[in-house]
Amino acid sequence: MRFPLLRLLLAAIAAAALNATAAGAELPSWAVPVLRLVSATHAEPTTGVVLSADGLVLVPHDFARIGDEIVVLDGGTDIIRNGRPARFERSFPELGLKVLAVDGLNRRAAPITDSPLADGSVVTLTAFPPAEDIAEGAPPVIVPATVSVPAGNAAPSISPGSALPNVTGPLLDACGNLAGFSIAEGVQEMAPSPATQYRWQPALLAVLAELGLAPTGAPCGALPANAEQIPTQAEQVPAAAAAEPEQPEVPAVIATEAAPAETPAETSPDELPFAELPPLESGPYVVDRTPILPVVPPSGPSWWWLVGALLLFIAGLGLRRLRRLRQRGWRRPPAPPDAAVDAGADSATADAGRDAGKAAPPEFAEPAQAFRLVLRGQYADGRELLAAVAVSDKAINVEIGRGATDLVIDSPAVSRRHARLNGTAQALTLIDLGSSNGTSINGVPCMEHEIMYLEPGDTVLLGDARFTVTLEFAAGGQRQP
Repeated sequence: MRFPLLRLLLAAIAAAALNATAAGAELPSWAVPVLRLVSATHAEPTTGVVLSADGLVLVPHDFARIGDEIVVLDGGTDIIRNGRPARFERSFPELGLKVLAVDGLNRRAAPITDSPLADGSVVTLTAFPPAEDIAEGAPPVIVPATVSVPAGNAAPSISPGSALPNVTGPLLDACGNLAGFSIAEGVQEMAPSPATQYRWQPALLAVLAELGLAPTGAPCGALPANAEQIPTQAEQVPAAAAAEPEQPEVPAVIATEAAPAETPAETSPDELPFAELPPLESGPYVVDRTPILPVVPPSGPSWWWLVGALLLFIAGLGLRRLRRLRQRGWRRPPAPPDAAVDAGADSATADAGRDAGKAAPPEFAEPAQAFRLVLRGQYADGRELLAAVAVSDKAINVEIGRGATDLVIDSPAVSRRHARLNGTAQALTLIDLGSSNGTSINGVPCMEHEIMYLEPGDTVLLGDARFTVTLEFAAGGQRQP
């Protein structure tokens, strides 16, 4: 799977921002970031839910369509190393859900129970923030809400007094089980929206049944009004350790926190909604039941992930250039007949030259050849565009513009110094010099001073002048009209 340079940079910055803010709040391991590469310069993130250990991930139905490039990040921020390509597995349009198959995804499945939610239960939206908030270093979205279940109607709904943001992500019950799934309407945003849809346990269980999967997770009742009535892990561990020392299920981390818990905690349940819950009694989920601490706003910007993103940008630029040189680079034009080596030349003379050390590898000993850099195309009014300049295949540095430049384009829509061509015959780049009307390659805009690689046959647009760039041999090293 190949990623253009700008896609690599965008996804790396987004993943680095998520990793930088994860210290303040934790997401369950089965909630994964899913990226849809919209274009060469944009990517749309969302939160997916892992349904099985073999890589089935639940996303909104309208998040992606056939032909889109989807990547799931697994255990790291490097999209090359940790990015897992996804493909469509099953679609549930009546539920607004879609299932992706991700090869090599190493995550456990989300715990789901068939125990229905009770009226007044608390669920927590746990998801990655919208793209704009990710770019600003925002922490994950962790927002609790109260569920209303009307009498005689088993369909839960979010209470009007505790509206949730218009963000896609899982809804967790008091024990950390997957109780529902929030589906954002349109562009995700932190403001509530009446169009946000929610899919609860019956819909999730129906998806599991269609996929042939069994629900995992322990039933969990609603939180009582007074959370202090629920015995904490700190209160349970010392007594259990003294009376029944053969209970090894309690993690060592929780036992360490039990020592200073002799005085009852006075923290209200609103501040720590999950801190007072007992651990799951069985299954491999005890580690993921670590209490979720309150979100603490970052005290300052995290500069280190910016440095990491810059390093990834440099590495991506080098990899892209190496790939183009090896696979799709510029090919040197063939030499003219008068420059070809005579087939009947004396082989003894050639051998003597090699013995004398006069011949070196081609990249060092081959002299610079004279070429013409030619622009061919037309203006917006239909006039033919033809401009050429003599260059060397070893070093090309040519400016294009309306003023005193190497290649002159006679159009008022072209700036005096519009763009520059740099590189060699094997790798040629185009740089916009801050023009007024912009530059694009094959319809992709070039940012100011952005380095863009040219390939044979690419169409360049400067203002209203459209042309292609070719490199032709110039006999005698002289400029030809």
